[in-house]
Amino acid sequence: MASYPRSTAAYIFLLILLALGAVLFSVVRIDFDVSSWAIVLILAIVIALFDIKPVALFGYSVEVTLSVAVKFAAVLLFPPSIVILGTFVGTFWGELSAKRKWLPRLFNSAEMTLSIFVCSFIFQTLYQPQGGYFGSIQNAAAVILSCIGHYLINSVLVCLVISLNSKTSVLAVWRQSIRPVVWYDLSLYPFGIIFAILWQYSPLSVILTVVIFLIIRRSYQVSVQLQRQTQDALRALVRVIDERDHHTFDHSERVSKYAEAIAKALDLPQEEIDIIGPAALLHDLGKVGMVDDILFGDKPLNPDEIQHARRHAEVGATLLSKFPLFDKGTLLVRHHHERYDGKGYPDGLKGDAIPRGARIISVADSYQAMTEDRTYRRALSREEAIAQLVKGSGTQFDPQVVETFIRILRANHLGL
Repeated sequence: MASYPRSTAAYIFLLILLALGAVLFSVVRIDFDVSSWAIVLILAIVIALFDIKPVALFGYSVEVTLSVAVKFAAVLLFPPSIVILGTFVGTFWGELSAKRKWLPRLFNSAEMTLSIFVCSFIFQTLYQPQGGYFGSIQNAAAVILSCIGHYLINSVLVCLVISLNSKTSVLAVWRQSIRPVVWYDLSLYPFGIIFAILWQYSPLSVILTVVIFLIIRRSYQVSVQLQRQTQDALRALVRVIDERDHHTFDHSERVSKYAEAIAKALDLPQEEIDIIGPAALLHDLGKVGMVDDILFGDKPLNPDEIQHARRHAEVGATLLSKFPLFDKGTLLVRHHHERYDGKGYPDGLKGDAIPRGARIISVADSYQAMTEDRTYRRALSREEAIAQLVKGSGTQFDPQVVETFIRILRANHLGL
């Protein structure tokens, strides 16, 4: 526990105490009969089985478990005491197999128990048993509000622990860790409702939902595999750049680091930053097809050679267009030589019509090009390059991006 700040440990212990209070409350209120405890045990087993094998979403430090659908279905079907106990035992049981330290295990068990506690009591307070889940406006509200309550409590508790541990604002944590996967999470609640409806029709019919859950889980796995394969292919393309011209690779690597720093300073969503970085690394991919006299020449290019060289943005985008999962990054590569005043290429886009990531890469690329030696000129100093960025602000470059990048350079936090 020494690796966690005191505020984080205190927060987790508080949640553990509250969760134990919810468990004790449930033990006192549950009917001491075989059927009630049998449901608790079965619910715990099902939750544990789903939690033991979560799906790790590629690109995020987030795992998706389909047990949320099971827990929400239980909220709609059983008294709060049964659901709370089943959730606590099942989640803790599943956490025992996770390769995590004890404090994160206890936190996960506690926050899930508390979110189900709130969810259950919202539903039980509003729901009228004689009406069916959507038989009245009140009952529909009970279902929807309990779903929203569970999601919000769960998200807030997770954001707070990450915020305390990383000393980052809760809003920034939500943007980086929760918002990118919000649709993955919300998609599970409708399946919980379907599960509950089938259970009420005939408990045996829930066997159908097992097939549905397996299909959903497999779809997550396939999505992760496709994203990983795309990332591996992009890394292979980076190696192609390096083998053709190590100088170009080194240039692109620095541009990528600058672009990511700018994107972070602009407080862009993490999913956008995760596109800008690789796109900046691949922005000169089209140069792999450029003739040696142009790529390695020791004198300024003539007009025909300039036109040929300019095609590298389109060529790079054409190569990357073969990867549908990187379509947003492909756009950034295509447009990283557009100008803010509309006089750039290949499409003459202007102002905000240029993708934001492309505007960022443009500034990072230009600065790096100015501050490195070329065969036909010496490198500019940092201050000389900054002066050129200021000169081009509003014409060649996005003023906000230029201002942000200069602030980063002045702070000297880049390590480059």
